[in-house]
Amino acid sequence: MKSTLCKKAGLWLLAVMSLLSAGVCSGAAQAEEPLQKPKVLLVGSSYGVADDPKKPGLEFDEYAMAYQLLSPQVQLELASPKGGKVEVGQYNKTKVYNTAVLADPTAMQWLAGSKKITEVKAQDYQAVLVLGGKGAMFDLADHQPLQQLLADMAEQQKVIAAVCHGPAALIHVKNKDGSLLLQGKKVAGFSNQEESMFAKEMLPLYPFLLQDGLTKAGALYQQAGPMLPFTVQDGTLITGQNPYSTPALIDAILTQLALKTTQRQAYPDERAVRLIQQFLAGQPVPQPLDEKRVDIPLMAAWGYYSLQFAKDGSERQQAVQVMEMVSDSFTDPQFLMVLAQGQLQLGNTSRAVELAKAVLKQQPDSKAAEELLIKTKG
Repeated sequence: MKSTLCKKAGLWLLAVMSLLSAGVCSGAAQAEEPLQKPKVLLVGSSYGVADDPKKPGLEFDEYAMAYQLLSPQVQLELASPKGGKVEVGQYNKTKVYNTAVLADPTAMQWLAGSKKITEVKAQDYQAVLVLGGKGAMFDLADHQPLQQLLADMAEQQKVIAAVCHGPAALIHVKNKDGSLLLQGKKVAGFSNQEESMFAKEMLPLYPFLLQDGLTKAGALYQQAGPMLPFTVQDGTLITGQNPYSTPALIDAILTQLALKTTQRQAYPDERAVRLIQQFLAGQPVPQPLDEKRVDIPLMAAWGYYSLQFAKDGSERQQAVQVMEMVSDSFTDPQFLMVLAQGQLQLGNTSRAVELAKAVLKQQPDSKAAEELLIKTKG
């Protein structure tokens, strides 16, 4: 079930396109010249090794969204601890932002030849964004040159942003007086719950869990539900919980840099997680869902994993309801079988029987469906 849903949803795994232009007066002629775009440094992990799941790298989704949403308004550069090629983890090439960046020679050239952290200076940038990907847990937290760069950025009151596992880079950063940068600061980052749900295979390999590390550093850790967008700002420190937090985090960076954000069409996966948030907040979700505008498989995957990890009847009910929203269009038999079992747990026997019969139409040899029908005398 996991591999099927991940393949279809591309789960594991924005909002501006306006250009900055301004003029300055020069002498009697008052000739206008465009202001130079502010420089923003992207930072990624050097830990990744191609095709080695135990050596994860940069989260491509986050890189792609950051590049696509920031590059029209700022000058971007990419740096990593070792410099050179930055390996990325598995990603869905069909996502809109990934497709765009894969076709962009400059964006791909940076991944092939990033700058070395020791080659960059805080004074040259107005902001830094530390990208996630599980590799960040292994080489960014203890990379002294990066710690110094971030400390210098903080001292100069520059914008410091990090998303998903990227906040690992902030844990050991110290202020000029020796205190930890994160002490007493509101911070978000990939949660322990998200690790257990979506990165269980990495738990024995991690040197620490990000949520625990942030808390130990004195941060006031905050979180939303698993894989739902959530961004926290504390002064010039901006952090996002997971990949789906990237668009809002980019907006916050642009706002902090006094750059205007513009209206845009939300990405299908972005729209999907927003609809889930809307539902969880008790707001109506329009039906039927537009399959061209909403990432239906992502909503299915969210419901599936939430059902597996539901702690009580209320959470189970929420997960089942999200799964039902997409059950007409997402008809994978394994998904429908899990939904049937969830409905049965909630006492909705007739719906469970209906779903089990739908599974048998696709998979006549489904033992799980047969057992449910026998159990319910359906």
